[in-house]
Amino acid sequence: MLAPNSAKLGELSVGKAEAKYHGRVTLRAVALALALTVVNDYWIVQLEVVRYSFATYAAPFYNCIFTLLVVTVANLAVKKRFPKLALTRVELLTIYVMLSISSAVLSHNMMEILVSIMGYAHFFKTPENKWGSMFADKLPSWLTVRDIESLRNFYYGNSTLYNPTNFGPWIVPVLCWSAFCFVLIFTMLCLNTILRKQWVENERLTFPIVILPLEMTQDSGSLFRNRHMWMGFAVAGTITLIAGLHYLYPSIPHIQIVRRDIGRYFTEMPWRAMGGIPMGFYFWAIGIAFLMPLELSFSCWFFYWLVKMELVFCAATGIDDLRVSGAGFDRGYPFLMSQSWGAYMGFFVMSMWTSRRYLARVFRTAFMGTGEEDESREAVSYRTAIIGAALGLVFLGVFAHLVGMSRWVIVVFFTFYFIFAVIVSRIRAELGFPTHDMHVMGPQYLLLTTCGTEKLGTSNLTAFSLFWWFNRTYASHPSPHIIESYKIAENTHTPARHFFIATIVAAFFAMPIGFWMLLHNYFHYGGATSRMEQWALGFGHDCWNQLASWIQQPFPSNPSAMFFVGLGFGISMFLGALRVRLVSFPFHPLAYAMAPSWGVAQLWMPLLIGSTAKFLILRFGGLQIYRRVLPFSFGLILGEITVGSLWTIVGIALGIPTYDFWPGRYS
Repeated sequence: MLAPNSAKLGELSVGKAEAKYHGRVTLRAVALALALTVVNDYWIVQLEVVRYSFATYAAPFYNCIFTLLVVTVANLAVKKRFPKLALTRVELLTIYVMLSISSAVLSHNMMEILVSIMGYAHFFKTPENKWGSMFADKLPSWLTVRDIESLRNFYYGNSTLYNPTNFGPWIVPVLCWSAFCFVLIFTMLCLNTILRKQWVENERLTFPIVILPLEMTQDSGSLFRNRHMWMGFAVAGTITLIAGLHYLYPSIPHIQIVRRDIGRYFTEMPWRAMGGIPMGFYFWAIGIAFLMPLELSFSCWFFYWLVKMELVFCAATGIDDLRVSGAGFDRGYPFLMSQSWGAYMGFFVMSMWTSRRYLARVFRTAFMGTGEEDESREAVSYRTAIIGAALGLVFLGVFAHLVGMSRWVIVVFFTFYFIFAVIVSRIRAELGFPTHDMHVMGPQYLLLTTCGTEKLGTSNLTAFSLFWWFNRTYASHPSPHIIESYKIAENTHTPARHFFIATIVAAFFAMPIGFWMLLHNYFHYGGATSRMEQWALGFGHDCWNQLASWIQQPFPSNPSAMFFVGLGFGISMFLGALRVRLVSFPFHPLAYAMAPSWGVAQLWMPLLIGSTAKFLILRFGGLQIYRRVLPFSFGLILGEITVGSLWTIVGIALGIPTYDFWPGRYS
């Protein structure tokens, strides 16, 4: 049985935030953040497009933590000699927040997909695949690139972005998509502003992901004088250093930390039905698991293996051979994605039910002048936030209509997109799980499941493909970083409006800088050459081949999948009700929703290690020992991220492949 108070332990840190004013968001901090965004974006493109590493597939983004570490250490040196020039704690955290948001926009799950699909359909259409007549020639010219000369240089490389022939055809699409993305993030910002007080002040959610940045930037620098932190740093850093040397010189022995597939050892049915079983021992993830609420970290690996047993059962009974008509979430038993989608909806309903009275007071304060909620600490007034979100939704709706999406589809599409934005924000605020990828959870899959392709029509299906870049997965969704910035503001006693402004600036410049870095590398290396990783072509291939399949092989709605959506919703609500009534109930409904995901599959072993260590320490050492051990977990995170990041920088500088610590290729 788990410790009754384990859910609240994630909020503990090495030292409590000092109850004093730590400064304000300044122009120099914003300018420095934008300069570092250019460097970080180049680094991310090298990692995730040119090479094989996913810096933005887990929170906190390791490029942001490494940059914050470098700037913080340099700032400590400046503070000793030139104290008046040193950055304040809030300025350091401003840099971290802005880098996190810009990295999320550029990421493997947003802009890297967008750039890959913008010219792919036009460049690779042929008389044989009939893409031109099916959809390519009908794509909006203001959102895609059609110039063959520019696309040839884009895909074959050995050219430069800075030739007007190359960049000219991209100008209008870049401006249009940049405006769309800015409004998308602005709408998220308004929604998070409405929810801030309930989550940060009323419910006092733990926000485990921001604990490390807050500790790193304490004015006292106590984390960097803690010997337990350096012990953890030494363990993780040394093993990562040796692993990197082994990568270059295989004769050097090493301890394998990155994932390997142990599922291949199960060769006979029904056990083979479990499929791939990644097993890694990521130090950074063990450290994060040590910060997470215990019932979630425990529930994640428990439900992961329960899903595997479910697959074994279906194979043993022959149920997995059954297939239904239609598609969308799933076509076959046990309909894991359908259950997962329903469970996420259950989690959302429970979260909103908890906030129902607060949201009613916010609405009355905004439009009836009751003053039931104090707005003085908010970034903007509740009325401004609600109207801002509404105007953002109108802009996005008009944009989608111009793309070709039907009005009723627009309402459903963006309603459920922002529902998942709230879900992801809540996951990070309450639980701190680092990899909320949510494959096959986007609103297009709901519409495909309930309506089928026949009723939706080619125009809506094409719009789904154009919007696939921000709905493929939600691993690097910008919304959680926004709500985390408000938690940082609260901990540092900084007005929320300061981080609101910093987020606005980061959102405005995120896409232009991101496009610059992506196109610079594509025109140099060539998206269709061996000098770039599979994703340079892979996203475009997957996106437009999927659309061609929808058009050429239409399918009806999928009632069976929707039944399992309802089943997942019911199970999630049942688990949530048990958690309310039984204080020590160990199974979290969110873990049930996340169990089939890529992220849980990669991290089940670190979650097992971290949750077991936390349970034993709390059971036999108590809260005091747990607090003393926390710096060791910070050291594990920083040690692997620091040395692992340095290996990637060495590889980029020397132009050679080097060790990748997350997620790493399968051995």
